[in-house]
Amino acid sequence: MISTDRLCMGCMNDNGGEQICPICGFDAKAKNPKNTVPLKTMINDRFVVGRVLSANGEGIDYIGWDTANDAIVQIREYFPAGVAKRNPDKTVSMLKGKEYTFNEGLLEFLEINKTIKSSDLPSLIPVIDVFEENGTAFAIMQNIQGVTLGEFLSRNGGTLKWEQARALFLPLIDTIKGMHDLGIIHKGISTDTVIVGRDGKLRLTGYSINKLRYENEEVQFEVLDGFAAVEQYKTEEEFQFGPHTDVYGFCATLFNVLIGNLPAKATARLENDSMSIPSKFAEELPRQVLISLANALQVKPQDRTHDMEALKNQLVYGEIPTAVVDVADKKGNAKEKKNKSGSGKVVLVTAIVTVIFILLLAIILIFTVFRDSIFGNGNNNSQPSTPSSSSPVIDNSSEESYPDDVEKLYIVPNLVGSYYSEILEVEENENFVFVIKGKEYSSHPRGTICSQSVAKNSEVAKDTEIEIVISLGRKEFKMPNVLNKTDIEAKLELLKAGFLYENIEVLEKYDEDYAPGQIIEQYPAAGDTVNAEIGIKIYINTYEGDEYYY
Repeated sequence: MISTDRLCMGCMNDNGGEQICPICGFDAKAKNPKNTVPLKTMINDRFVVGRVLSANGEGIDYIGWDTANDAIVQIREYFPAGVAKRNPDKTVSMLKGKEYTFNEGLLEFLEINKTIKSSDLPSLIPVIDVFEENGTAFAIMQNIQGVTLGEFLSRNGGTLKWEQARALFLPLIDTIKGMHDLGIIHKGISTDTVIVGRDGKLRLTGYSINKLRYENEEVQFEVLDGFAAVEQYKTEEEFQFGPHTDVYGFCATLFNVLIGNLPAKATARLENDSMSIPSKFAEELPRQVLISLANALQVKPQDRTHDMEALKNQLVYGEIPTAVVDVADKKGNAKEKKNKSGSGKVVLVTAIVTVIFILLLAIILIFTVFRDSIFGNGNNNSQPSTPSSSSPVIDNSSEESYPDDVEKLYIVPNLVGSYYSEILEVEENENFVFVIKGKEYSSHPRGTICSQSVAKNSEVAKDTEIEIVISLGRKEFKMPNVLNKTDIEAKLELLKAGFLYENIEVLEKYDEDYAPGQIIEQYPAAGDTVNAEIGIKIYINTYEGDEYYY
């Protein structure tokens, strides 16, 4: 066991008891700020409190030392601003009249962290211990080496390509969904609460107390403009929290990663919702990503993508819902009509094209069909014009005229090779009802349609149901060579080859004969033909070279 006298309270490394730490530069004579736990305080007879790392309206984070395991940890103290106070003996007590709010938040703090402790969700920082002490509660978490997503972006040009972001963000979707299944809504997803670890994985931190993640008079709320959904603010309409709240925060974070800026404050968007994507990014990003962001960043919860599973299906498979249940047909099956509220609030490049088209169409109509009614017919006759046998009547109807006993038929398009989201955008396709029958492996790219129940060029009645199957891509792939690549580069190669992200496992291996931070072993071997669902293992070298890393 290492003596705490030799530990630096700034980085928890053994610096031999030096006053100025040669590793991080922390001065041993320094003190933690007022209203925080003093340096070297022992809690739960096991954990040593170090310097303050951060603080917000919900609590305080410290670096710490686990004396039982000789390991660095992070300590989270429940200390809601405006509700709690620090006593001279460093215990915590409740402000008068705030007892209910404090205790309600305390119970939720304990419940959330105990739930995380018992879960095995991969993109969460594991909780080691949760306990009450000194009038408040503490959560002890593993110390994951890494930087915030915001800092990672600033070091890497401010944005990431979708191919890079996809590999990072998809596992995070599954973890957030897992927390929702356990009844916990984060309510604070942002570039500050997502950590990029040294292993290249994203991890979510800062799961919040419900009472402290929306605006109210009792507590000093912690809401990040741009990332926070409208239901986290006081509004005239009573919007409710739910998985859709985290859908908004997650996609605002993804928007920031891909575009480089944030959506406007949600309450401002209620009054003036004009959020645009620069044409440079609109041209580079896949269609389903643009539409997914548009749907997920709807201001009003009822218009927004409702949960993380639906969001994942939109981003990966292009399953963009643009229809709502309307009325039943004669067989009792639900018919569908276009959902006008789907993505109309987010102004994309396509909207500009639509406006221009409408203006051009209006000009053409003014100077052709409606010329005489607007400008006159060129003579001085003021009598109204009436149709006669010698003057044909202009039929402005876009529909062909059919006898009552003859049903109009519609030609079925070729759907194979298109994304589901693409076929829903074609106006003529509103004459059919599309149903996703399932997903299967095929030679078609992953996420595209690989078969349709009604053959192309068939003539069918309006609202005919067409079953479609979504491709999972090829079932077998040739294993690429990812040796001597970084873990991120290796993952991108594997994704390009067609392997599933959730089947890629990054393991650690130490070998001084190879370069630090690179893949030194892989399974299966390069060139092997393997099943798409096989587990891929890649081993990253933990050897750090001659330079000491801190």
